[in-house]
Amino acid sequence: MNQIKLVTAALDALMVEFENRIDRSINAQVHALKTRLQSVPEVLELVPSYRCLLVYYNPLKHSEQQLKQVILTALEQPLESSDEAAEIATIEVCYDPSVALDSELIGAQTGLNTEQLAALHSGLDYWVYTLGFAPGFAYLGDLPQALQLPRLATPRAKVPALSVAIANQQTAVYPHSSPGGWLIIGRAVALPQLRAGQRVRFVAVSLADYQARVERP
Repeated sequence: MNQIKLVTAALDALMVEFENRIDRSINAQVHALKTRLQSVPEVLELVPSYRCLLVYYNPLKHSEQQLKQVILTALEQPLESSDEAAEIATIEVCYDPSVALDSELIGAQTGLNTEQLAALHSGLDYWVYTLGFAPGFAYLGDLPQALQLPRLATPRAKVPALSVAIANQQTAVYPHSSPGGWLIIGRAVALPQLRAGQRVRFVAVSLADYQARVERP
């Protein structure tokens, strides 16, 4: 509780700030608080991020001090920080170099071949920290240490839609074609609608299976 701060964000909003680092347990607490406040009548809207929760209210009906008290009351009980019960979304991915634009670069930096990269990237569940950058773009973490590579020095002007990418400790799927500087490790068959606070599991598929299931030009 002593590591949580309430900060004025706007005339109609308070920011609840948790510890200043990207961490699954902290983000899980952000979403636990969001769930706890959803039914509170003083709250109009809740916007979670990596380590903060933005709480909007109507200043014509409630004072900032009243909202602070509502939040403090919600924080009196410990927040559940485990993500084990979170819903799991499955995303099938082809890691073949023909669709993984940076497969060679990633392999050179990690010393791993395509099969090893696929096994490493798809070998654990990820947590949806937040959504942003573009509609449907979910920031997922945390990557295995061996795949925590820096972004491209020069971003691409156009990343193909459904490209699966990695950068630093995170991974993501580009929902639409757009500019981007993350390393492309594969291509998804399809992308479900993801929500912050979900878990995501990648499942490797062969190039033949991928080609048979996606729409051809």
